[in-house]
Amino acid sequence: MEEKKYQVFVRVKENGELSTCEVGIPIVRRESADFFFLMEDEALAMDLKENAQNYKVVLNGMKPDLVRIESPIEEAPVEEASQLKN
Repeated sequence: MEEKKYQVFVRVKENGELSTCEVGIPIVRRESADFFFLMEDEALAMDLKENAQNYKVVLNGMKPDLVRIESPIEEAPVEEASQLKN
């Protein structure tokens, strides 16, 4: 059985974050796109379709990669240790 190949067309902002994203099988584009990806992972394609704001394009040499933006982990303030009274 042949796997589905999802076409992904994206336009990006200057920092690589996606400004537009179109995912489908097949897609007929009438507008230009900055990058094109072909992927077989249906879960990734559906996540990208619903949460495109969580992805960006990173150039590794001349090869573009679509990567998930990791949100910074906020550290909870450390509570001061209570002092024991003797």
